[in-house]
Amino acid sequence: ENVQRDINIALVNELARIFPELGVDVEDVLSAAATKWNFHRYTPGVGVGGHCIPVDPYYMMQRAADVGVPAELITAARAVNRTMPLHVATSINEILYKAGVPSGSAKLLMLGWSYKAEVGDPRETPAEPLTEALLSKDIAVFAYDPHIDSSQFPEEVTVVEDITTASGFDLAILVTAHNSCVNIDWKELGKRMRNPILYDGRRVLDLDSISKMGWQVYAVGKPH
Repeated sequence: ENVQRDINIALVNELARIFPELGVDVEDVLSAAATKWNFHRYTPGVGVGGHCIPVDPYYMMQRAADVGVPAELITAARAVNRTMPLHVATSINEILYKAGVPSGSAKLLMLGWSYKAEVGDPRETPAEPLTEALLSKDIAVFAYDPHIDSSQFPEEVTVVEDITTASGFDLAILVTAHNSCVNIDWKELGKRMRNPILYDGRRVLDLDSISKMGWQVYAVGKPH
């Protein structure tokens, strides 16, 4: 079951890479496909995490290798999902460059750290490889997640304890769809941003409404 979910998520994540290059929002494509009664909808994101989906496919791949059968689809799906954090980091770097944020001075606010909404579990969270990729591009990472104890964050990440006082950031990215991260006072946070740029890494935000509050809005699978 975890292998199947990894493959299904990988498909929609791959579509989220392809369609923006064609000038098409992947969510529009998924909404059109969902008009067919037997379509099973998945949502693209910054990556998958937890102790099941990112782990169990490797057991299947190894057992297949043991008996000499190439697990090509499972392997390809794992590669897509494993590299989504790097894909998102590259997109963010391009967005900041186009916004005129000087290299080496960008400050990013990560909303959510745990691998799943409303849980305090950071195991295999895509936030970690995303952070590594951002740091490699000289982007300073700050993180807010009230479900995670400050001791569980990597030392390279500056923890934001109170979102109502967070300020001076060049971009905010939704990584985990906690209610506390989705239902933020976006208008007030936008006023405290150095550059009010938002990247929806879970495709759950009302970007049209948020853009009317003065934000520049971007999202995984959405053309820049």
